Amino acid sequence: MDRETKIVLVVCFVLVAALGLTSGMLMNRVTEPGSEKITYTSEEVKPPGDGQIPQWHRVAAFTGSGDDYQCFTIRGSKFMVVMSATPMINYDINIMTVDVLRDGAGIATDTIDWGPTESPKSKTRRIEVSGGPGTYCVSVYSTELESWKVTIWDYY
Repeated sequence: MDRETKIVLVVCFVLVAALGLTSGMLMNRVTEPGSEKITYTSEEVKPPGDGQIPQWHRVAAFTGSGDDYQCFTIRGSKFMVVMSATPMINYDINIMTVDVLRDGAGIATDTIDWGPTESPKSKTRRIEVSGGPGTYCVSVYSTELESWKVTIWDYY
């Protein structure tokens, strides 16, 4: 190899490295939705209609790392599904999808995902559903997750 060919190869290598570094930094700058902080107390819960101001009440919480299907009963006119997950550190795509179902039909869905080079921080999202009282179910689909948690909040 002559000297000019070596110089061209070194310049190409430096350009590819700079491009990779720049794209990696730009991908890490993508902002994530803010985590929702929800607090609750263990006060006595009164049925709606007694003059009390509606507020959020925790109905159920499910945890796991694989796929799951759970049902719950809602008393109020709306409810919220708070989903959070922590990905495996494996430089692969990590995904959590939650489907909300009523009578077997999907009424809401949301997904949390991480790219192969994204920081493995936990993420939280929420789904608000206005469907009235009744029995609902959630289907959790997970791909390459360390752990996940789904919490159901009823508003009455």
